Amino acid sequence: MKNSGVSYVIIRCGYRGSSSGALIEDPKFRSNIQGAKDAGLKVGVYFFSQAVNEVEAVEEASMAINLVNGYGLNYPIFLDVEASGGRGDKVDAATRTAVCKAFCNTIQNSGYTAGIYANKTWFESYIQTGSLTGYKIWLAQYASSPTYTATRYDMWQYSSKGKVSGINGSVDMNIVI
Repeated sequence: MKNSGVSYVIIRCGYRGSSSGALIEDPKFRSNIQGAKDAGLKVGVYFFSQAVNEVEAVEEASMAINLVNGYGLNYPIFLDVEASGGRGDKVDAATRTAVCKAFCNTIQNSGYTAGIYANKTWFESYIQTGSLTGYKIWLAQYASSPTYTATRYDMWQYSSKGKVSGINGSVDMNIVI
C-alpha cells in the first residue's frame, strides 16, 4: 500500500453488535494495525457505534483505548455513527450527540485525539454537529467536491470505490483537510 502512495490508514478496531449490543473487537484489527505500522504507515482507528446512551459510549471509548494501547496513533480515535438497521439508529439527535460527546471526552481524557465520522445527511439531520466543535470531524460525502457546510471538517471521505495495490476489493478513499 505504501508503495502506491498511501501514507495513512484509519482502521476499525471494534464495534458494538447492532442487535445484541455486545462489544466486539474487529478480528482483523491487530494484524491490520501491526501490518500498517510495520509498513511505515501512519494510523488512526475508528469504533463502529451502536451506543444508545452515554454509559455505552464510555464503554465503547474504553474498549478502543485499551485496543490501541502501545500502537502509537498518529490520527484520532473516531466514533463511527451511521445507519446500520440496528439499535443505535433509533435514538434521537440529542441522545446521539450526547453519545458522541461522552465517547470523545473519554478518548481525550485518556490523552488521545477524538473525532466523529458520519455522512453528510447524518451530520446535518441526526447529530447536533454544531456542539461538537472540540473534536475532529470526518465527513463522508461521495462527490467530486463536498457540499457540507454545517461545520468545518478535518477529513473527507470522497469515495468507497478506491483501488489500492495490495488490497483486494474496493477501499474508502480519504483526504486530510
